[in-house]
Amino acid sequence: MRELSVYYCSKCGYYAYFQLPKNAVCRHCDIPLTRLDMSHRDFTNLSYEARDRLITLKIIEAAPTLAKRITAPEKLYQQRKLVGALTQQIMDMDAENKKLNETLGWMHATIWDELKKKQALKEEIQKLKSLLAEATQRQA
Repeated sequence: MRELSVYYCSKCGYYAYFQLPKNAVCRHCDIPLTRLDMSHRDFTNLSYEARDRLITLKIIEAAPTLAKRITAPEKLYQQRKLVGALTQQIMDMDAENKKLNETLGWMHATIWDELKKKQALKEEIQKLKSLLAEATQRQA
């Protein structure tokens, strides 16, 4: 006599015990069940919660797209979180850029003022030199 084997549906999670694989068909989905690599005795010794956890893990392993669908909301949340962080970084950089532009404008204005003062001083020096030269010629 053959020993009972544990079979589960990779679509809905239904499980049952069969001796022959040909009889292992899901009564909900009407698809062939997958054999679980565990003896009937070991499986029945598990608690219902442990059985459900084991079947769930097997389903996830068999269908990686299911894992992607389950984790999609978390990934979407992570993307929203990333977008929020990047938006904040952009706002911070805009504020820093504005501050730097203001500083640059102030420096530009200060430099031009200093250049104008320097030019005025050069002109005054030229006037003073010419006045000095005239005074020296008159005294001579």
